Amino acid sequence: MEPLIRPLRRHETDLLDDFVGRLSPHSRYLRFHSPIPSLPSVVRRALLDVDEQDRIALVAEADDGTAIGVAHMIRTPRSREGSVSSSEAEIAVAVADERQRRGVGRALVAALTGRARAVGIDRLVARVLPGNTAARELFRTGFAVSLARRDRDAVILTALLDGAYQITADDVLDDLVA
Repeated sequence: MEPLIRPLRRHETDLLDDFVGRLSPHSRYLRFHSPIPSLPSVVRRALLDVDEQDRIALVAEADDGTAIGVAHMIRTPRSREGSVSSSEAEIAVAVADERQRRGVGRALVAALTGRARAVGIDRLVARVLPGNTAARELFRTGFAVSLARRDRDAVILTALLDGAYQITADDVLDDLVA
């Protein structure tokens, strides 16, 4: 059965803490790139700082209302001057261990992609650890055009949404050497 996907609200601290607390240490490490035992307050505040335009968060719920996945999207500032009218956003997804590889991540990304298009975003970027094969596979199969390149300690995955096929030479070179 498809999970219910809805916006995560600013006041849902307990839901977010419970969800992250139920993730295995390995899943928390893959999502936060750090072996955190629980959400630091500064991270919790950032994850709940949503505005449905530049910062969007979605939660997938099981039939009983338990959070089984959370996805975030944060619009990338256009310039160093701080303009936030970019058409690119960074995304991150976490799925409860017992629900992984059952379509929850794909459903969250699809819903997030729809929201991205609605607010003028046509390029999604995810920074994942090299060993996160599930995230890499999700980008590879979930988007018509996706690129991958290595950064210092992560793989940068980029998905070009409908009409966003303006690939730069740097993108192509990065993809070739990844």
